[in-house]
Amino acid sequence: MSDVPYRELYWWEHYPLHKWWCNDICPIVPRFKYTNGNEYNTNNWYLHWLIFHIWTLDHVIIGADVEVSLNNLYVGFLLPYIRIRVGISHYYTKWTYKLDQLISRKPAKTLDWS
Repeated sequence: MSDVPYRELYWWEHYPLHKWWCNDICPIVPRFKYTNGNEYNTNNWYLHWLIFHIWTLDHVIIGADVEVSLNNLYVGFLLPYIRIRVGISHYYTKWTYKLDQLISRKPAKTLDWS
């Protein structure tokens, strides 16, 4: 028995070279996901293609945001019931992890709880 938890593969993971044409950062083939609503949740959908991320929200909000960080670079817009984000997200690699560890503040070495 393996200690690795089992998860069902997405449809694109059954094809060879799927990490090249349908990767997490900038997929060439659009990713679409639809979730049926139930008594507690509404119907939701999500689309990710190239640098565009669009998904539904459960509330009305209007706004805009920009994020520039080690693992995100995007411009986002909040419209009633929809969220649009244009940019690259979650490109956390080994060098960005090491850079993040280098520039992050270190916690105190000892804590006195007495």
